[in-house]
This record gives sequence, C-alpha cells and structure tokens, in this order.
Amino acid sequence: MARKRSANYEKSYFLAICGANAHLRNSNCKLSFTGSREIGHDVARQALSMWIFEAAEFPVGGVQNTTHIDFILRGARRSVYLVAECKRADPARANWCFVKAPYTRRSAYETELVFQEVSYRPAHLVASRHHTNSATLASCPLGFELRTSLQGDSTSGGGSAIKDATFQVLRGVNGLVDELFPGPATQVKAEGATLFLPVIFTTAALWIAEGDLSAADLATGLLPQGWGAPKNVPWLWFSHNQSPALRHQLPLSVAPDHLELPQALHAEYTRSIAVVGRDGIDTFLRTDLPSWL
Repeated sequence: MARKRSANYEKSYFLAICGANAHLRNSNCKLSFTGSREIGHDVARQALSMWIFEAAEFPVGGVQNTTHIDFILRGARRSVYLVAECKRADPARANWCFVKAPYTRRSAYETELVFQEVSYRPAHLVASRHHTNSATLASCPLGFELRTSLQGDSTSGGGSAIKDATFQVLRGVNGLVDELFPGPATQVKAEGATLFLPVIFTTAALWIAEGDLSAADLATGLLPQGWGAPKNVPWLWFSHNQSPALRHQLPLSVAPDHLELPQALHAEYTRSIAVVGRDGIDTFLRTDLPSWL
C-alpha cells in the first residue's frame, strides 16, 4: 500500500519548487536561481498560508499538443490557481527588458491587468470571462532580451526565451481550464468563480525602460540618446495577446457578436503574466496575490 506523504514533505517540496528547481527537458542544462532553496522561514510561512501545492509536471492539452505545467499552486483561501513556467535564460541574453506601450487597444489604461476567470452555477452553466484589475507594479506589453557580458550556451536554439516561456505558460493556463471545466455543461455544486494566474520564474535579471516609445524618430525608428534608462526590478506584470490557437474550449459569458474589436481583444486574448526574476522570488511570495485578485 502506498504511504501517504506527510504535510511536511509537501511543504518542503513546495518550497523547493518555489526555489525554481524545475524539471528541464534538456538534461544538459541546470536551472539555478540565486538563493535556490534558501527561502527565509518568514517568507515560507507567508507563502504556505496563501498557497497550497497541487502538482508538478501536470500534463494538459490534446493528443497533438500535450504540454506539462511545471507546477500548480492553489489559493488557500480563494479559488485561484497559480500556473508556473520555469525558464532558464541563456547567460548571454539574461537581461530581460520590458517596455510600456502607449496604445494597446481603444479605451485601455496603463495599469490594466487581465486574467482568465471561469464562472459557474449549479444549473450546469459554466462560462469563460475576463477578470480585470489595476496594477501597482509596472505593466508592460513588450519584452526584449538584451546581451550580457557572459558567454552564451548552445542549448537555447537562438529563439526568444520570453516568447517561448509566454507561449508555454499560456498553453498551461488554457489546458488547465479545459481539464477542470471540460465544457459548458460541467456539473458544479455551488455558484462561484475560479481565477487563473500565469507566472514565469526565470534566471534572467528583469529591467523596465520607463521611456515613451512615441519619442522614436519617424524616419529611422531610432530612439533618442539616453532614452528610457532601465530600472532593475524583482518582478513585474507582462501583458500578452494570446493566439486563438491557445484558447480553451469554453464559450464566453457574453456573445462574441456583442463585442467590438477592442472589447474582444480584452475579453478573449489579452492576458497578464507575472514574470519573476532570479532575485524576486522572496518578494513575489510575500505578496498576497490570492486576496488582491
């Protein structure tokens, strides 16, 4: 008979994962963070009071597009799922710089955050909707990988790590929605709503350039000298417009033909992702996101 794992074992495993000891698909790579496993006891207590470890390497998706979520946490006091992707940055491009954009859609505002939510009632009515909040941290829709003084490795493949991690974490969120709510007729016992929070943990250092993109020269596209001096941050919000191919199968709570294009972009495709840098794990885990959301 299989022995039930103790609560202390689950807590230790939870903290190890939060220290970013992810399972990498390339055995030649190691994912290491500053202070991995060395999360302070006070931070650990706060994190464990807010989040419950659910699973690691959880498979989602169909036969042709199966992926694995690195780990999933569930809110201890609210129906919120944290869907995590751990991404090792190429040392040669381990500076991730994010930039604000003045225009993303009509009637948008700069601090806007958008998350996936699923509402349900016992009458077998399950529908997708968006959940909007306002950020106290920077919210950026553009991300770039900048060079460091370190030598790169041959395992990155030359692609965009930010793009790959974003694609993977949003596949995980939408796959988990389909896993928990297979269709609009999914049976539920009570009325409520479930939120999904995508998070990318990375070995990269995170930067925000505060400059205004409209200052670029119209003829060359070049920005003026000294534009947008980057500021190092422990973590930030990154908003991305996911492709229709990534979207889950649930219908919207509002008929699509009732939405104008800016509303459709907001409701169906824009999703905000927390990006946590190598020095930001403690700060992130101290934040009571389940209550704030």
